[in-house]
Amino acid sequence: MRTGAVAVTAVLALGGCVATVVGTGGGNQAGQQQRPAAALQADAALSAEVKAQLAADMSLPAGAISVDARDGVVTLRGRVASSAQRLAAERDARATPGVKMVISELEVR
Repeated sequence: MRTGAVAVTAVLALGGCVATVVGTGGGNQAGQQQRPAAALQADAALSAEVKAQLAADMSLPAGAISVDARDGVVTLRGRVASSAQRLAAERDARATPGVKMVISELEVR
């Protein structure tokens, strides 16, 4: 009987460990709060709108510019050929409805 009790205790203990390990995963970094699905969808939609604005500007290498949006703040990353292209990308992003602020991390090369 004692062996059975030890086995049950071991299974329960291991089960708790597995739940703890699996439960702490989830892909979130420490200190980050999960955001509502509606906020994530709004960010994705805004990113898509800004990308469309950039793609419509024939003076820009739109495929070379990545766009990230969070709560109306848009970050542009990538490389452009001139300061004029950088300014055009920033202008196009600001002109997109829903954009509150543009952070440009575009490199001129």
